Amino acid sequence: MCVVLAADAGERTMEKVTRLAEAKGIPVLRGPVATELGAGLGRPPVQAVGVADAALARGLMVDG
Repeated sequence: MCVVLAADAGERTMEKVTRLAEAKGIPVLRGPVATELGAGLGRPPVQAVGVADAALARGLMVDG
C-alpha cells in the first residue's frame, strides 16, 4: 500500500526504493531516522519498510 523511507536512508536506497515504488504506483513517505523506524518495529535500524495493511497505510498517508 505504501513504503516508508527512513529520514537518514542512504542515497542509493532512496533512489532504488523510490524508483521501484513509483514504477508500481506505490506512495513513498519519509519517516523517522532508521534507528527509530526499526525500534518501532522491534528491530535493528531499518532504512525502508513496506506497509501492506491498507488501513495503516491510509493512516500514515493522512498523518504524513
